[in-house]
Amino acid sequence: MKNIVFIFFVLPLINYSQNYQQQTFLLPLEITGTQLIQEGVNYTIPENTILHMMDRYGTIQYVTNNYQNLECPCIIGPGNTVAHASNNEGVNGVLYYFDENSYVKPITINSADSWNTWVVPENKFWYVLHSNFYTENFEKGDILWAGREISSNEGNNYFLAIEYDILAYNSSLSISSIDLKEAPILFPNPTNSQLSFNSDQNYKIEVFDLSGIKVMEVTGNTLDMSVLSNATYLVKAFDKQTKETNTYIVVKN
Repeated sequence: MKNIVFIFFVLPLINYSQNYQQQTFLLPLEITGTQLIQEGVNYTIPENTILHMMDRYGTIQYVTNNYQNLECPCIIGPGNTVAHASNNEGVNGVLYYFDENSYVKPITINSADSWNTWVVPENKFWYVLHSNFYTENFEKGDILWAGREISSNEGNNYFLAIEYDILAYNSSLSISSIDLKEAPILFPNPTNSQLSFNSDQNYKIEVFDLSGIKVMEVTGNTLDMSVLSNATYLVKAFDKQTKETNTYIVVKN
């Protein structure tokens, strides 16, 4: 049985942590793979897919809206076309799958040359990721609650956000609360070297970079990442006794 542990990354949303502002958290969605984003190579994000560029450096060209630049990290929804602004070799981003039952969905608005208004639906709220709606008084990191209206009449305006469905979220807790309580916690996160599990179990621990390359493998319940470069990594811990694998995203700084 495979579990993906999200508790480190859902809580920072409410607390406005530095990691959430920098969008280096892991979305509570299934990871389907990674995608290399290169300069001069357009990539259109498939249906039901979110692209998450977690690297803290660099700029993504938002080709969909007149090649405007989005500073990384950034999160972009399906149907949008992007390319890297300055890296020929490319930078990998994480791909997530979502559907109508997911409590986290991307919001993409590309304005037209006429006045249009959009309203945050009932029982939902939007977390602002990227926007150049100059007529609105909000910025990255703001939360727009149900009933909030936003308007624009500029053809090159864009608005990117994450929509949280409160009812779907509450429903997911009733299903997964047992797994979350039993899942071991890996801490501290972010870290500059040492991490530990709050468990006496011995795990097969594998560490991967965001391109999918395994960079470390150990056995036990502690992990020393001091030899690794400062970056974001995926850590998989296999419990030989329960046959469960938990996946974590860890920021080393």
